[in-house]
Amino acid sequence: MSESQSNGGPPAAGEHSSRIVSASQAERMVQDGYNAVDLHVHTLCSFDVLPADKVHPETLFRKARRMGMRWVTFTDHDTMDAYDIVGWVREGLVTGVEIKLLDEKRVGHTIHVNVFQLSRVQFQELEDIAQKDANLETFLAYLDESGLPYVYNHPFWFEPGEVGNWTVIPSLIRLFPVVEYNMHRVFRKNMLTVGLAQRYGKGMVASTDTHTGEIARAFTLARGETFEDFFSNIRRGESYLVAQDLTVGYLTSEMINWLEMAFREGEGSACEEKRLRTGFDPLDRHLRELLSGGMRRRPFAYRVFQVMSFLLSRSRIPALLYVQSQHSLAREIDRQLRTAGVIV
Repeated sequence: MSESQSNGGPPAAGEHSSRIVSASQAERMVQDGYNAVDLHVHTLCSFDVLPADKVHPETLFRKARRMGMRWVTFTDHDTMDAYDIVGWVREGLVTGVEIKLLDEKRVGHTIHVNVFQLSRVQFQELEDIAQKDANLETFLAYLDESGLPYVYNHPFWFEPGEVGNWTVIPSLIRLFPVVEYNMHRVFRKNMLTVGLAQRYGKGMVASTDTHTGEIARAFTLARGETFEDFFSNIRRGESYLVAQDLTVGYLTSEMINWLEMAFREGEGSACEEKRLRTGFDPLDRHLRELLSGGMRRRPFAYRVFQVMSFLLSRSRIPALLYVQSQHSLAREIDRQLRTAGVIV
């Protein structure tokens, strides 16, 4: 342990290194002038988030500010409707969105990119590039020419049903200024991202990617009087991470959280319109069944389904199986990268 770590300050680190600090260290750093921001947050405006009060944009904004986040941003999937709710111009609020792009020629699988400080017009132009042109080079060129901050989200995660080429990811990371350490990825996957970010000198952020209101469990620390300065320091590698990984315990609590939201809010027709996608297929199927109108029209079966759902989730078995599968997948990714000559 370095001297700075032992006395509670930020750890010493070289240029562009990923610097992970504890929550207690982060508190001291904020007192010393660092800004804390969770840069990946979903509200009920995302297609895969339930319409619950705890994920309402106003609720999340107030919660983030209470928890000491210097700026608050919402990165819903391909929509900026949250800003129509909380306002486009507001102290402490930074516009943001998560845009997906499938460039079959250059990439072969869908990638997710968080973009910040964009206007409604810029959002629509980016969506047109992503959906109509589907050209990653054009998309990134627009971001760079417009001076918009952006992050390559969870590089080692693909859309359900996609078969991606793991070995293309290092070349993608080289195209982005900043990559993400994601709370919903297991430690092995996050470490692969960290290794590549260090290899190619990329900035890093830590984010929750929360879909259930668990904002600021992971966040990024950097100096800067403005958000532009804050993000510039991240790009230069002058950031610190309060990072979390997906564990059996956290996934179990996440599943229970989903179920509580679904059963509490599930009487509304809006729930049926949600296309929930956690990435864990058994849970996704379970949630779709739960939200189906047919299930709710059978009160006894619905109650039995509710009890069994909570019992199964609290057994930790589904979470254990999923987390183990993700660690196995991370080992296979590492093997493929090494075989391809990319040592991380």
